[in-house]
Amino acid sequence: MSPSVEIARRMSTQNGVISKRQALECGATDGFIRVRLDSGEWEGLSAGVYANTSAPRTWERALRAALLSHPVAYVAGLSAAHLHGFPGVGRTRPEVLIPYGGNNRSKISRVIRARHFDKVAHDDVSGFRCTNVAETILTLSLRIPSPTIERYVDDRLAARSLRIEDFHPILERLEFARQPGLRPLRRIVSARADDTYQPPATELERLLYRLLDHPELPPYARQVPIAYPSSTATVDAYIANWRLVVEADGRRWHTREQDFHRDRQRDNDALAAGLIVTRFTWNMLKYRPEDCLQTLLDIGRTRA
Repeated sequence: MSPSVEIARRMSTQNGVISKRQALECGATDGFIRVRLDSGEWEGLSAGVYANTSAPRTWERALRAALLSHPVAYVAGLSAAHLHGFPGVGRTRPEVLIPYGGNNRSKISRVIRARHFDKVAHDDVSGFRCTNVAETILTLSLRIPSPTIERYVDDRLAARSLRIEDFHPILERLEFARQPGLRPLRRIVSARADDTYQPPATELERLLYRLLDHPELPPYARQVPIAYPSSTATVDAYIANWRLVVEADGRRWHTREQDFHRDRQRDNDALAAGLIVTRFTWNMLKYRPEDCLQTLLDIGRTRA
């Protein structure tokens, strides 16, 4: 295959961009490259990175050029956040992650250096080598306020593109690091690793109702108002055959204590009314649904 054909094929898969190293691998020479630059067929985007001038001047083209400007690199920071679908993150100046000893000067991108680059987890997203969701949140946490990081974590947990466990190797790797933003990130991860973490309500309820829809369980009603001796409360689910209240028990860390006392009083009121209450946490519903089902079946046998 001629160099021109092979280079055209490579550019077609890389948003119209190719590096000098790749062009030489395809059989091109310095003279071949110079002719195309002089004729205007190619243009230089950065040192050793060229684009076909007929290719659309898109954000993806700029991002590809930023990646190819380094021997090894991943899309990172806000660019990775956009590719992963973080809420409110648009197409900003390309951002890439490179090994710590690399050259961080670039006229076309923001360059982030990582001391443990070989341990950084990455995915292929839309054809780009990209830090995974947890690693992306890490790079953003070093420069973005913690309330925004908290929102990103919650959104990605709800979208099921992130697990809290994904942060464990990162925080172990950075156990002795002191960069700004790491302490708030550790707090955010710690709060959500607890069984009392509550993701967005719709996601928590979806897991609960999927459990209760199991064919071995009797019919149930959702969001039922129940009048207790000293109060009235709307419960997540009620199985009338067993006089059983089922709650999805999750609380954000800063409301945990005040909700605890209220819930204990409601549970006591339920017992006074001849009902029993069982509570399933986020971790139970998400990671141990079979155990939750068995618990309900065991309760049902005794209540029947």
